[in-house]
Amino acid sequence: MKAKRLIALGLAGIMCAGLLAGCGSSGGDKDSKKSGKDGNITIRLLTRMAGTSPQVGIYNDILDEFKEKHPEVTIIDDSQSDESAFNNILSTDIASGNMANIFRIQGVANLGEYIDNGLLLNVQPYLDEDKEWGGGFTEGALSYYQVPGHEGTYAVPMESGLIGVYYNEDLFKKAGIDSFPETWTELLDAVKKLKDSGVIPIAMGAQTTYMAGHLHDQIFYKWAGTEAAKKLGSRDMKWTDPEVVETLQYVKDLIDAGAFDESAAGIQDNIAMSQFQQGEAAMVITGPWNISTFTDPAETPVKDSIKVAKFPYFEEKPEFKNEDMQTLSPYMISGKLEGEELDLTIELVKMLTNKDAAKRFAEECAFLIPRTDIDLDESKCEPLFIDNMELGGTSTGIGVDVFDFDPLTSMQDRTRNSIVSMFTGTSAEDAAKEIQSEIDNAE
Repeated sequence: MKAKRLIALGLAGIMCAGLLAGCGSSGGDKDSKKSGKDGNITIRLLTRMAGTSPQVGIYNDILDEFKEKHPEVTIIDDSQSDESAFNNILSTDIASGNMANIFRIQGVANLGEYIDNGLLLNVQPYLDEDKEWGGGFTEGALSYYQVPGHEGTYAVPMESGLIGVYYNEDLFKKAGIDSFPETWTELLDAVKKLKDSGVIPIAMGAQTTYMAGHLHDQIFYKWAGTEAAKKLGSRDMKWTDPEVVETLQYVKDLIDAGAFDESAAGIQDNIAMSQFQQGEAAMVITGPWNISTFTDPAETPVKDSIKVAKFPYFEEKPEFKNEDMQTLSPYMISGKLEGEELDLTIELVKMLTNKDAAKRFAEECAFLIPRTDIDLDESKCEPLFIDNMELGGTSTGIGVDVFDFDPLTSMQDRTRNSIVSMFTGTSAEDAAKEIQSEIDNAE
């Protein structure tokens, strides 16, 4: 059965992302770019598409297809799956002004500065020129990368989807829990029952700091709403404001309730993920990029028990029930490209994001490119993927990471590290002061 209806539903939430938008050699060195092997053009990529996941396999297939079509082009793929390694390369590129042909910057707070410095290409003319390709993207996903004060669109969206709570239904039932908790109070009750049953309630690898950061992101949006993230970025709110401190305190409350492995502070994300996949932990907070792993019996022996839900909302904040964390990732193109090199780079981006690629990514590995024209065959899709799409379609507000709207680039590490410190005894108030000090000292 064709599932265009589900694609539209799953992507509807991305429309809200437009509201948020208000708030080797390298691409910058044209001479070196023209001097690949035998004097041919070199295209360098710096993405997070690296490793052994099924979606990376498809990505590499498309690169190989492009190489066969253009043997005169040398491809250098500097992509990194590790966030720190990726950020180190990206920071060096930005500092030098020599960007990869195709790269990604997560977050929108500083895009105006990068545009002014000529680092980002306005892709709107190419979207308009190729209606079949450019007209297929969701409006909200594109508008996320439309920057106030700068005409145009500055990224091609290549991934979207709900970041939710994946849970083991069998472990819940064995603990006497009939359904996934919808509210915070029900979550705390479930944590106690799961802990008493002898399993880890929530898998957490806080040593890989994004996991703790994503936990706080979920709580923040359910308590303060996605608009509050923009207010932190614009300095209309402070991390030391009581409402924001409260979001950190809720993380501390889960820690104190025994929601995580006692060694969570020293565990990396792959260990935590394994605990969930092997049935040792009942829940994990992650995104749709792990669906293909959760549905693979070789990777996840308990795959038939895995379900997905939204993070519980707070009873006293029903207005934020459907304020959700979603992933939205781009391919950006260096603003310093020209001529044949630019044309070939655009061609490669199109191959990576057109409707045929989107169909293959969705059906083969549950990876969602935000397009409305995917002729998806539901029979080839995992139910877990369809469930994620349906849940994402109910989002009334969308945020990625809270720090995405902060112009201070160090806030990614600062916020996550301070949140992790609560796993080793730091209070919510002190964590908030530490984060706010980063801002105050910078100003």
